[in-house]
Amino acid sequence: MHMLLDDASADDLDAYRRRLVQESGSELSAAIEQDAHAALRLRTLLDQRWQRTIELSALNDIAVRLPTVRDDRLLLQEVVDQARRLLGVDLAYMGSVYDQTFVIEVTSGALTPSLLGIELSLDEGLVGLIVRGRAPSWTPDYQSEPAFRHITGADSAAQAENMRGLLGVPLRVGDHVIGALFACKRQERAFTDTEIALLSALAAHAAMAITNVRALERAESLNAELTSRTVELEQTLQWDRTLTQVVLAGGGVQRLVHEVASLSGKPTYFVADIASVPDGLSAVRDDVTAVFESDSDHVTTDAVTGHRVAAAGAFLGVLISVGVGDDETRLLLERASPAIALSLAAERAAGEAARRAQDAFLVDLLTHPAQSADGERRQLRLAGLAFEKSYCIAVVEDAARASVRNIGFPAGTVVAEHGSQVLVAVPATDSTVVCQAFGVNATVGVSEPVRGVDALAAAYVQAQQTVHVLKTLGRDGEVSSARGLGIYRILLSHMAREHLDELTEAQLGPLLVEQNKRGVPLVDTLSTYLALGRHHAATAARLGVHVNTLYQRLDAVDRLIGTEWRDPDKALDLQVLMRLRRSADLLGK
Repeated sequence: MHMLLDDASADDLDAYRRRLVQESGSELSAAIEQDAHAALRLRTLLDQRWQRTIELSALNDIAVRLPTVRDDRLLLQEVVDQARRLLGVDLAYMGSVYDQTFVIEVTSGALTPSLLGIELSLDEGLVGLIVRGRAPSWTPDYQSEPAFRHITGADSAAQAENMRGLLGVPLRVGDHVIGALFACKRQERAFTDTEIALLSALAAHAAMAITNVRALERAESLNAELTSRTVELEQTLQWDRTLTQVVLAGGGVQRLVHEVASLSGKPTYFVADIASVPDGLSAVRDDVTAVFESDSDHVTTDAVTGHRVAAAGAFLGVLISVGVGDDETRLLLERASPAIALSLAAERAAGEAARRAQDAFLVDLLTHPAQSADGERRQLRLAGLAFEKSYCIAVVEDAARASVRNIGFPAGTVVAEHGSQVLVAVPATDSTVVCQAFGVNATVGVSEPVRGVDALAAAYVQAQQTVHVLKTLGRDGEVSSARGLGIYRILLSHMAREHLDELTEAQLGPLLVEQNKRGVPLVDTLSTYLALGRHHAATAARLGVHVNTLYQRLDAVDRLIGTEWRDPDKALDLQVLMRLRRSADLLGK
């Protein structure tokens, strides 16, 4: 007992027992053995309790230390180091569960790096038993253990580490397993309940600490993201205020682009279409083309950052920033695009309003000419015409205003829309030159050059009538002045039209009366017969009648207006008269 009080070891007690047995007689040996056995049992119990005290103290120290570690990776490493030290094993490692996969993340005492990063399915190996069962599990010899299905990759790493005795415990938070902690010996080894409890206790502390650290990391990450978003929002609001002030001040697109360039510190351009790329972008034209051809609103290349500008679904162009793109530039272009779209819409609306106003002024001049000198000058000025110049008025049908504007007319030309027609006032002294300038596929009537509002109004009527005659004659797509109509110019004059009526009555009156009475188209028969060179068969076929019927109709013509029409000169006069009459009927009186 004195030796126990002096903290003698089990070996010292056993040596003392042997010496007493040798020195004493046989009659005392039994008593000595009994006392020695009791002393050894007491020594073992004291050693176990001391070891337990050490373990609990170490576990308590670990429990105090783990919450102070704020880095997830450092925390995991601390846990495996402590596990290896507490259990006195050769190797410890730990991993986390991600969905249906266990990933080994840290090791302590490993001979090779082969364990790190191994991914194990939760339905395989010892880890599967631990995670699915949510309870500790161990094997005295991992490499020969038949209780679970072995995995080639894991077994290769186990062989490289010479893993034999292996104990694993789950890291549980409530009913949820977030990972597993393993302790390993490189020889066969059975693990005691005390060791299992000790590693489980360490795992419990570790699970709580890991959960707290990860929650803290998530909170810090969210806080950092919130801070970043707040800064981004403040920056965005500042940009919006700046750009809005430019728009409200009427700065226009170029002023906005200049402001974006100033805010980003990079050259910035607005490009309406690929055909109008400015010289400043010539070196990166291919990149600009890529932005135009992309279906995405935002495009970043090695050389430029581009953002599409659109309004109400209509593509207006792209905003281009030159240089290496970044999130701030992308966001700035994104915020600037609506402001540029708004400015473009305002500019276009103002331009459209101005265009419509000028259109109205020109139409008013041509349809309601002023009756005073002051009014005349005012009308000319508002319409954009010069008082001292002569103008040809052109009326264009079947053509867009834009295509007419693209014609190379002389300076001072005014183009306006009036219903379905495009009106053009061209400074000129010769209508032939104006006719030659038109290259559009449209029907165009051109007046002779005139000066003064009354003459311009009359010229407008003349141009309209010329277009009407062209379309009536089936000459769509042609350009002509009144002079260019030839004999059909007669149709433009009211007096000539009255004279045409008189000639028709004198030359063809009896035929018209007879055909109205009998319903036989004698005038049409005569016109067709002359047009086909007096060929009876061809005329009958064209009219859809028998040749005998044709002869009967021609006899009726002879009877009604005489046979003089068969004379070539008279026949030509009648042919021209009937063509003019037909055109006049189509035009209406």
